[in-house]
Amino acid sequence: MLYPFIYFGESMKIIAISDQHGNLEPIKDSCDVIVIAGDWSPLYCQSYYEEVLEWFNREYVPWMKTLKTNHIIIIPGNHDFVSTFGFFEDDLNKILKRYRIDKKVHYLCHSSIIIDGKKFYGNPNNEAPSGWAFSKQYNQVYKFDEDTDVLITHQPPRVGDAGYVKKFKREFGSKELLNKILDSNIELNICGHIHTGSHKEQVIVLNNNKVASVYNVSILDEDYNLAYNPTVIEI
Repeated sequence: MLYPFIYFGESMKIIAISDQHGNLEPIKDSCDVIVIAGDWSPLYCQSYYEEVLEWFNREYVPWMKTLKTNHIIIIPGNHDFVSTFGFFEDDLNKILKRYRIDKKVHYLCHSSIIIDGKKFYGNPNNEAPSGWAFSKQYNQVYKFDEDTDVLITHQPPRVGDAGYVKKFKREFGSKELLNKILDSNIELNICGHIHTGSHKEQVIVLNNNKVASVYNVSILDEDYNLAYNPTVIEI
């Protein structure tokens, strides 16, 4: 598989995807960090805790073991209902330890990790309608640490066409998230959620006059068919 190459720096190569919905397409390229920006749960069992956990154990973690990378960062999305249970992270860590990749896989849910001097922060909050995981009716807000370098969100900000769906002729990007980014010092926002939002680099000039890049990295279309290759980013 060939991947689009987007270059805006040196030192760290990131391959980013989102909205797998159980699709475990191979990633053959190697990199420093693979980012999975939410909605990994299969559609057929997304609401059933034990079934999703079994899928993680039987299929998802073995797929992770095939990835040629030093680090895998994964955050939940609005379809990942299992992540709303407080004990999910403990159950996940048990599976990761069983496969001996607990040092390689980093689950970020309102939390962060520093890799090679870059701080990655994962925020799953989104503006899906009532009833979805981490959606606005639960009073979720787009908080992240002030020293964040790479912000991973499931929700795209309202910038360019990252959150615009041509099929519905409707904008789904978040103004609230955009305003939080404008007031930040980040250099990169990786997001998904809106499957057919523009996958081209979107640029935000921050209030401090620095520039941040935004990439929608979903891999499926609105009909849940594989439509996009993983996005390769260098920082």
